[in-house]
Amino acid sequence: MTGNLVGADETLFRIVEAMAEAGPVGVTEVAKRLDLTKSTAHRHLQTLEAHGYAVNDSGTYRLSHQWFHIGTAVKTRQPFYAASKEAVENLAERTQKTAWCAIEENGKLMFVNGAGSNPTHNPDLLVGDWSSITHTAAGKAILAHLPGDRLDEIVDADSTADDSLSPTDLRKELEYVRSRGYAVNQGEDISGIYAIGMPVVADERVFGSLSVASPSDALVTDDRDETLEYLASAVDRVEDVLASGEGSSRTPQQRNRTSPT
Repeated sequence: MTGNLVGADETLFRIVEAMAEAGPVGVTEVAKRLDLTKSTAHRHLQTLEAHGYAVNDSGTYRLSHQWFHIGTAVKTRQPFYAASKEAVENLAERTQKTAWCAIEENGKLMFVNGAGSNPTHNPDLLVGDWSSITHTAAGKAILAHLPGDRLDEIVDADSTADDSLSPTDLRKELEYVRSRGYAVNQGEDISGIYAIGMPVVADERVFGSLSVASPSDALVTDDRDETLEYLASAVDRVEDVLASGEGSSRTPQQRNRTSPT
């Protein structure tokens, strides 16, 4: 696969990613950061500017809002996002906690929508960021319901991370998640943040997950049963919308997700 890649395109995307990470940059900084000649870095930055994807502020380049436009187009064209937006807002209001909608892509997790207010877990800051798929309740809920071959790909790739569970231990945890219908995160991804997540499945397709998060461990103890009830209700509504749009229905197994054991 790598033999078919276009070198100039790879360089351009490396520059875009560097700009997203570093913020406004000059030609010299881009060249040093990516080990490019200044002329090469300059040509790519000028290309981005010419097509409206970068803004040149007196020799310092930043990514333009064209990327925001593209991201919004990607998000709004996803049936799962449209189907879950209202449910996520209602879930946050009912639980008085932070509610999330997440998807899996290329073995990573992204929160594509969030609602609620929490200074340490703010949707405005985390929506659109990649997160660990094996250390989050949202991610584990998705993983536990993926087809076996897809799950194997992700688990094997994640096993190279220093802080990851062994593939054997992770698979055991995911089997437990699958049997009870929901996943729990007790500060594994963000210290001091607890979460519960459930998969959203329609037409035998895993669209993503909904989850609820809180800085209080009461979420996974005293408040767990009530949270599970609200979460299951939200997931049901989203699955009904997705299933009706695809002309399909959910399987009986999808109803088995609120058992606290």
